[in-house]
Amino acid sequence: MKKTNDLTSPIDWPNDGWTDTFALGEDEAAEIAAQLELRAAPSDMSLKVDFDLNAGGKELVIKLNLTGTVTQTCVVTLEPIETKIEESFLRRFRDQAFFDQTEVDIAATDGDIATLNEDLEPWPRAMDERPTLLDFAIEQLGLVLEPFPRKDGAEVDGTLLTDPIDKPEKMSPFAALASLK
Repeated sequence: MKKTNDLTSPIDWPNDGWTDTFALGEDEAAEIAAQLELRAAPSDMSLKVDFDLNAGGKELVIKLNLTGTVTQTCVVTLEPIETKIEESFLRRFRDQAFFDQTEVDIAATDGDIATLNEDLEPWPRAMDERPTLLDFAIEQLGLVLEPFPRKDGAEVDGTLLTDPIDKPEKMSPFAALASLK
């Protein structure tokens, strides 16, 4: 098996398991910052990857551990907010023809029609459809980062939240503009 040398190459189905750690380079950090609209590219981010084959080589389990610091912008004060990330997550894939009848039978005896293989994604055959390790990192960061980050104690001015339609006699359009200053 050709092991992945970088974070941006499509992943090949491995012949055996392996573990590696990748430090994000400037290009990868810039890509993360652009896709997640971060204030700055993360400079200390690393991704530990553990590839494991199960079910006679038909199931690929990728264990990932993402660590580092990201800088977002506070939606109220526009000041930087640094967030330490230490996130472990799994991605599970199955070979296209793989179907584990044992797990279906176990689930059926428990009265549950769902199988234990629900989170197994089929492995894409086409090279341009295969994920990269950077794709996994960006996806996980998108899930764990606060979509509208706020510094502790940052509050929005109450006058900005007043709807001029609710109190037209008190707030004209010019008054609403003046309150934004």
